[in-house]
Amino acid sequence: GGLFLIDLATASVLHALQVHTIAVQSVIFDGDEIISGSQDKTIRVWDKMSGRETLRIDAGAWVYSVAAHENLLVAGLKDNTVRVFDRASGGPRHVLTEATGEVNAVAIDAQRMVSGSDDKKVRVYAVPSFQLVRVLEGHTDWVRSVALEGDRIVSGSDDNTVRLWDARSGDALHVLQGHSQTVRSVSLLGSEIVSGSWDKSVRIWDAETGASTRVLLGTEAVRPIEDVLGGPAPTAAAKEALQAALANGDPAELGRCKLMVVGQGAAGKTSTVRSLLGMAPVAEHLSTV
Repeated sequence: GGLFLIDLATASVLHALQVHTIAVQSVIFDGDEIISGSQDKTIRVWDKMSGRETLRIDAGAWVYSVAAHENLLVAGLKDNTVRVFDRASGGPRHVLTEATGEVNAVAIDAQRMVSGSDDKKVRVYAVPSFQLVRVLEGHTDWVRSVALEGDRIVSGSDDNTVRLWDARSGDALHVLQGHSQTVRSVSLLGSEIVSGSWDKSVRIWDAETGASTRVLLGTEAVRPIEDVLGGPAPTAAAKEALQAALANGDPAELGRCKLMVVGQGAAGKTSTVRSLLGMAPVAEHLSTV
């Protein structure tokens, strides 16, 4: 149940955050903080510079996904709920019970919160009221990942597809087909969508046309892709790094993008930070995320 913060330039461990007692399911960077959610039913907030734990929240169930925006923390849980907490105090704000399956993914911005669950649905809530606005239907299997940017929502599923939605109308804009296994992570990157799959590939899609523009294939040594760009809310630096690398087309540039892909180990807990192209690991340090 530990986390390791690694400097990829030097392959050195900056902090070993070993407090969770069972596997960590979700980790995000948000400003000066690291936020983690675990099967031990807790959410923990850490200071990125010191590695000190600053907040611990009892979520009440396995935490599958965490997201944050300003003073809000959101968690998708095994008990079919989404729970909203005050970021400063850790106190409960809302419990959302509309899902009828485990909530695997959450994302939030200033206007909306989005969840994806085992009932094959994507739900859109208004922020800050957290009233259910609409339910997006179309996936034929569990929804594993969601992301949002502006008026667009993207979701990935066990049905091997990525779907792009209009957040205002709820209309399905594109169904992106190409992955051969579960789409475990998605990110919106301006005019592009990035998806990572258990088929060991990362795919880049044109968000306007839905066309696949690039496929980055791993080798047999690369684990199934578990996360791209740090999840549904990548940092601006991560976005800029990948955009520059894609525009350049240079594999070496892709290799220098930090915290870009996490491949999950066979045991389901160990991960190695690698480059998108499945080249040698950027760092051999393992983290249980």
